[in-house]
Amino acid sequence: MSKDIDVDDLKYFFQSGITVFTGYVFELAGGTQKFIANTTDVDDYAALSIKRNPIRTEEGTILNELEIGLDHVDLTFKNLVMSGKFNNVPVSIYLIFPKLHFTGEYWTVGAEVLLFKGYTDEPKGDEHWITLSVKPFPYLDQQYPKRIYQSGCNWTFCSPWTCTLNLDDFITNVNLSAESDGITLTCAHGQAEDYFTPGFVEIKSGELTGQVRPVLTNTTGTVVMRIPFDSVIESGVNVDVVKLCAKNYQTCINDFDNYSEFGGYPWIPKEPVI
Repeated sequence: MSKDIDVDDLKYFFQSGITVFTGYVFELAGGTQKFIANTTDVDDYAALSIKRNPIRTEEGTILNELEIGLDHVDLTFKNLVMSGKFNNVPVSIYLIFPKLHFTGEYWTVGAEVLLFKGYTDEPKGDEHWITLSVKPFPYLDQQYPKRIYQSGCNWTFCSPWTCTLNLDDFITNVNLSAESDGITLTCAHGQAEDYFTPGFVEIKSGELTGQVRPVLTNTTGTVVMRIPFDSVIESGVNVDVVKLCAKNYQTCINDFDNYSEFGGYPWIPKEPVI
């Protein structure tokens, strides 16, 4: 399993109207086989009628079931499945962000984000469909005590029934005092260095109204974006600069003086409680 996203890939999450596919990489004895849930190929991912059911648990084991349609695939692929080539092999499941090739004629892979990784079981099915269950690697296939250690805060920042802080207190509305290249915003926000780390900027006026980008850092008069906006931003454009919480107890104490409402368990108790 993986939740880490490469910084270079984050820009794809802020693009509207983009089509996202699911890709599957099977590590077979003779080399890898790559498939994509689509009607046409994308780079070296071959199109396949394949769908992924929601992740579920069964007797403490995390499972992710795949269903593959065989009606429109070539005989070679069917023979590979039926021969056992797909039994107990590593498979990685990716979120695929495509981009149009510079010729404008076909799609290529822009970014791959790992969703799930494990081993297949023995395929089951008939001449039309097969089902594969993907189980995690053995070190994840265990029973663990529940909630004896949770370093991060569980609450949504400024949730009125848990965190209790008021989000309006951490929003600075300001106009840009100079034209921006989309990365560095010059504005008299009046806050200390790195006050808005972590945080985000939302454009409130002009052509880019509604666009949001995460903050990398800030000085007393500038805010630097982790991901650039789509274009140059004119001077005078109105923005909201919003401070967020890092969700650790040090931040809760030092930045917000709100530790009585902290929703995490930052220390392992001497006597584990299940």
